Amino acid sequence: LERCRPMTNLATKYRPTSFKEVIGQGRIIASLVPELKRGASHTFLFSGPSGVGKTTLARLSAKELDCGDVIEVDAATYTGIDDMRELVSTMQYASFGESARRAVILDEAHALSKQAVQSLLKVLEEPPSHLFWFLCTTEPGRLLPTIKTRCLHYELRPLYRAELIDIVERVVLAEHMKIDDNIVDLIVSEAQGS
Repeated sequence: LERCRPMTNLATKYRPTSFKEVIGQGRIIASLVPELKRGASHTFLFSGPSGVGKTTLARLSAKELDCGDVIEVDAATYTGIDDMRELVSTMQYASFGESARRAVILDEAHALSKQAVQSLLKVLEEPPSHLFWFLCTTEPGRLLPTIKTRCLHYELRPLYRAELIDIVERVVLAEHMKIDDNIVDLIVSEAQGS
């Protein structure tokens, strides 16, 4: 019997590792990269549907800023004020090593409790010079206006059908697979822009 090899998570395997590899968000990247190079902004908000690259852009931005310490927090799990106070307390100090810069990626930021959001207002308005915040959300309308006004907001769009077909075809080729065109169409349809 031929041994089955474990299935690799293709979304993780083919996640972009540079801004050049990101597909479908060229307008966002053209605006974001100069802001990162200027280094004046320390709070960013990425919004859009699931699977369009919000967390990926946050990770790439932290990398571009040479953050030596990047912490990702799932706000849907860590929703409370105590969680946020502990995070803020931990991140107020620069890290050791080659880069003292630190970044917090707050995924599903809209899920934070009102009290947790209140505890973040001060640090988002006046973050320490070594600290960068990246808030990612599928529901920007649920964020308080006081949060949104403290961030540079980038609204990501769903990918076009042609872009999704290109991605699927490149993965199929790289994985040495053979897939009928109707299966590619089904994958693209089910992806719904993500």
